[in-house]
Amino acid sequence: MAEEIPILTRSSTIGPLDEAELKILTGLRGLPGLPGLAGLTAAGTPAPASSPAPAGQPDTTPDATVVLDGTTVRLGPVATAAVLELLGRLASGAAVTVSEQDRWLNTSQAARLAGVSNTYLRQLADRGEIPVTYRGTHRRIHPDDVLAWVRQRGSGEAGRAEYDSQDSPP
Repeated sequence: MAEEIPILTRSSTIGPLDEAELKILTGLRGLPGLPGLAGLTAAGTPAPASSPAPAGQPDTTPDATVVLDGTTVRLGPVATAAVLELLGRLASGAAVTVSEQDRWLNTSQAARLAGVSNTYLRQLADRGEIPVTYRGTHRRIHPDDVLAWVRQRGSGEAGRAEYDSQDSPP
């Protein structure tokens, strides 16, 4: 069975930075592409064992702590790698585009989630009862729209349990 189809839905471009902001970032140690992070890959993860970190450099992903409106949060390794990648690219003078991927289903996946036949789901989509987006001639349906239709029909969570156990991305 085909997997979910990710479609880029929203993006924003940041940078290049003005001189004052660029000076702040280039003063930070530990950004990809800058001297302080020679022992890490561009993703902020440890470099392979064949290229050990220079003396004094950690061999793990560095700590990233964010303070936003007085709330301090220590980021986990995946978020830290993403933030370091973003800041490293901005520090190098690049403009960076951040995109969000949204999950979409084909009609077979949407039908299984709704607990109906493929034919019936296609009819629902064609009648406009479930919103549909086309990629060429292929229908793509957002899981939230399917679940909203299921809730409206009073089917509750029956479809969600099957969807969560079979189609959720790892």
